[in-house]
Amino acid sequence: MKNSTNTIITVILAVAVVALFVLHFADKPKTPKMAPMPIGDSTVVMPIAYVTIDSLMTQYNYAKDVNDKLMASAETKQANLNAQGRQLEKEMQDFQYKMNNNAFFSQERAEREYQRLAKKQQDFQQLQQKLSGELMEEQAKTMKSLSDTIWSQIRTYNELHGHYQMILTNQGGSIIYSVPMYDITEEVVKYLNDQYDPSKSTAEKEDTDKK
Repeated sequence: MKNSTNTIITVILAVAVVALFVLHFADKPKTPKMAPMPIGDSTVVMPIAYVTIDSLMTQYNYAKDVNDKLMASAETKQANLNAQGRQLEKEMQDFQYKMNNNAFFSQERAEREYQRLAKKQQDFQQLQQKLSGELMEEQAKTMKSLSDTIWSQIRTYNELHGHYQMILTNQGGSIIYSVPMYDITEEVVKYLNDQYDPSKSTAEKEDTDKK
């Protein structure tokens, strides 16, 4: 029973937040193609940059707040599920004790109690699946909102400060090797945190980003 009641936390930990973000990020519209570099000109520095997703997700205050809320939601649901699981386990142990000691006055009463517990166990398993699905859906929606916000902010950042023709990610961006001079993660994280106001609701922030 203990293993089964840990299903929700296992699901939450198994679904990588970074992976969800990268998958959504990869679906975004591509930036305009950069002008071709003159052949034979080795002095030209390509106007590209990349962002380290792991660092961004651990340093961006909004991303940390989102993760904290997701974990708090998962922990609350898990605590409630564990309480129901412990109650069911106790009832099943009581039933087994009565069976071992011939405590039921009739076979019919024992059969009714067995059917009741079987139905309760089935309902509990269905509840596990339902809560797991709800948490995965909540996580997917939250990560989509987070990646939309980051994408919008990076485009604004580039218009104001970067003027890069291409900004990639170190995950899902097909980067095998890159010179550190192209890493703008620290600058982007600072910009994102400067723009993030935790007192604003998600809806207010999205409206701000669209303007």
